[in-house]
Amino acid sequence: MNVRTILMCAAAAMLLSGANAASTYDGNGQVPEQFRLTGKAAARQHDYLSINADTAEKLAKACEAIARKNNSQVVVLVIDPQGLPVHMHRMDGEGWIQIKATEQKALTALRTRAPSRVLNNRNIEDPFTNSNMKGYDLTTQEGGLPIIVNGQLIGAIGVGGIPPAERTATYGEEMCARDALEQVIGPQPPLLPDLAAQRRAQAQQKQTRN
Repeated sequence: MNVRTILMCAAAAMLLSGANAASTYDGNGQVPEQFRLTGKAAARQHDYLSINADTAEKLAKACEAIARKNNSQVVVLVIDPQGLPVHMHRMDGEGWIQIKATEQKALTALRTRAPSRVLNNRNIEDPFTNSNMKGYDLTTQEGGLPIIVNGQLIGAIGVGGIPPAERTATYGEEMCARDALEQVIGPQPPLLPDLAAQRRAQAQQKQTRN
């Protein structure tokens, strides 16, 4: 078998692996250059895994477009694996509180390597979760997701600032982050259930019956 044949077989195997991957959470940890630091920038920081500025900006723009489509506004923050900001964008009408909340969401997703919805749901089951997590500078607000490419974490995204009245079954902070990730990076795993919404629905059903 010659070198050309070997390379063709290897390329075919990689394509097949990518086609069978359920989401970007699956893979061998090799991050395509289009998503991460490369060249002089990577060499300067000795970092070849962090999300690059171009990808971070694309995520923010994708989320902004989703917000505009829903006649809404958002704050978007993308951070690297060290928790440093790579790109932050706030639409008109967003202030200090929305920015800080979004920052906490991104950092929570980064530090826990999981959606901030995990702690949000835990807080529904155990109300002491919120106060306990404050000691670790973590938030129980949804809207933060880790950014994982081919099984490797390269950063995290936080989305905030959507007024409750503007949230729907298909539009919200976590969904905006997920949809932006799917547009820019690739398929994402299903979002976790919203226990708070489920509890509210159950309470409404009880009131209706009574």
